[in-house]
Amino acid sequence: MAARHPKARTVALLGRSGVGKTTLLDALAVAGGTLERPGRVEDGTTLGATDPEERRHQTSLALSMAPIFIGEDKLTLLDTPGLPDFLLEVDHALEVADVAVLVVSAAEPVTSETGVLWRRAREADVPVVVFLNALDAERADFDHALSALESLVGPALAPLELPLGIGEGFVGVVDLLTDEALRYGAGPAHHEKVPEDLAERERRVRASLLEAIVVGDDSLTERYLEGDEPDLDQLESTLGHLMAEGRIVPVILGSATRAIGVDRLMTLLDEIAESRPIPALEAGEPVELARDPAGDLVLRAFKVIVDPYVGRIVVFEVVSGTLEGDVTLTNTRTQADERLHGMGHLVGTKLVPVARAVTGDVVAIGKVAHVQVGDFLTRRGRSLHPVPGPVAVPAMTLAVSAPDDDKLATALQRLAEEDVALRVHLDPVARQLVATFAGEMHLQVTVERAKRRFGVEITTAPPPVPLYETITKSTTVEGRLKKQTGGHGQFAVVNVRFDPLEPTLPFEFVDEVVGGAVPRQYIGAVRSGIEKAMSHGGPNGFPVVGLRATLFDGKAHSVDSSEAAFETAGSLAVRGALEQVGTVVLERIMAVVATVPADGLGDVLTDLSGRRGRVIGTTQSDQGDAVIEAHVPEAELQRYGLDLRRLTGGRGRATVAPHHLTEAPRSLSAK
Repeated sequence: MAARHPKARTVALLGRSGVGKTTLLDALAVAGGTLERPGRVEDGTTLGATDPEERRHQTSLALSMAPIFIGEDKLTLLDTPGLPDFLLEVDHALEVADVAVLVVSAAEPVTSETGVLWRRAREADVPVVVFLNALDAERADFDHALSALESLVGPALAPLELPLGIGEGFVGVVDLLTDEALRYGAGPAHHEKVPEDLAERERRVRASLLEAIVVGDDSLTERYLEGDEPDLDQLESTLGHLMAEGRIVPVILGSATRAIGVDRLMTLLDEIAESRPIPALEAGEPVELARDPAGDLVLRAFKVIVDPYVGRIVVFEVVSGTLEGDVTLTNTRTQADERLHGMGHLVGTKLVPVARAVTGDVVAIGKVAHVQVGDFLTRRGRSLHPVPGPVAVPAMTLAVSAPDDDKLATALQRLAEEDVALRVHLDPVARQLVATFAGEMHLQVTVERAKRRFGVEITTAPPPVPLYETITKSTTVEGRLKKQTGGHGQFAVVNVRFDPLEPTLPFEFVDEVVGGAVPRQYIGAVRSGIEKAMSHGGPNGFPVVGLRATLFDGKAHSVDSSEAAFETAGSLAVRGALEQVGTVVLERIMAVVATVPADGLGDVLTDLSGRRGRVIGTTQSDQGDAVIEAHVPEAELQRYGLDLRRLTGGRGRATVAPHHLTEAPRSLSAK
């Protein structure tokens, strides 16, 4: 008989801050043989939440991971941050996860933040298992927590267990599938009969669970109606398929701090989690990449870690095939070959070398300097690219500065490599670095990391208002440069007609020169000079857009003409044209699509109106949320993501895309 191929799958741990995800990561790692004993968040000894900023704030701020092993099978656990500012880390974990564990505390309310994570997982089409944690806590309330979860998840919620005791008296669970109780103490859980005081409830809840499972399989339904109860293997197999389809959301009970139920969660994940195909674009067409151990070797990068001691590490998921030894693959984005060697499993911050990685596995590899998050690596000639998603409205946009600009740019570039929420660009007019942040906490953590890692003291200020200039009528000008400074002089003459274009078309260059009036080798220099002058700004200091420049005549000198001279003449032509006809100042209008809960629609519409927004229409999503389409000036969106989160209790989301340019109010252009 052929050897069974080991299964490798990825599990994302989701949950708002404080529910015990990081403690659960350690507890699962102990149950799976990766750790000897769990750490403590308070001491900074856990697998996750270990960097100085995480210890200072007592919460996870980035993905942490660890493998666990069940026989030949491997599960890679991804502990995600629970604060709203770090939801992009959650999204990246869900992109590679085969199943998500939504961790909920039985001693705390099921908040809107939990609802956001639930919806994120469902929108990513990732099956969800709920782990109801902290049933040993003083304020634990199983029935209240279950009721809140039913309100969130709906009828698909299916508890697989009932608690044995609550609070300090929580000692184990009743397994509804096997119809037995498991009591935890020293050593493995002790199996026993269901206590009499739970027997009636257990029979009732178990009957509901079995009915929910068997209806997913026609043959099981028929046998069940005839009184033939399916065996455990059949129930677990059907449950796995129903969970993968989102028709059942299992609930497992436990305590991560006392390791109650953690072993059962691990076993359940191994038994019912199925590998998901990976969406991609192949040769421009949408495909789903099958998890094929015998197929082409395909890797996908989903995280970059910049370690101050080890250097740059890229974490890959093995989409298909098997990775062994030194391999050279092609990055489909850059078309550059990447030599991969020295891979390992990340166990918290520790890199443990491995010799082989199978389909579904997650490995970390160093010395791959040009690989970015989302890149596919495979054999040369294959065209694979990630499916592009909509661009979310940033929560905050700020200008950033420091005493040493070069040091600041390097620090932010390094931080942005591993922080998917941090985006940095240079404003071409203000000559300022502008960064987007996911919220106040994200900003604070970025400032702290820049100081600790790179010695850079970041200060922030409101960003420059993004404005532009254009002309509204045509004109013809001559750009003339004639200088004699001893030796070779500088000579160039260009005759250019400038016409207004639709402002969303930044620039068009037309060459109508005949007879060699401007030699061919200088045509490109004229264009370059015009473009550079436009980027440096018009009379009001803003970049110039919406111009068609038609070069139709000029003069050259056999000795004194050069590319530099004709580039200068081109820039002089632009300046002359703008002085002749004047410019109008424009602002960019963005197309915003906001998805908000129906009960928050009025507040969001009022807020958009206050931002000079124009609502195009509202519709209803399949989930019952309100979907607003609006056109909003870009200048009014610098904190929109943060304000939308506040208005909707974290439940609202918005995407943004450039739509058109229009004349800016005088009050704005005069700033």
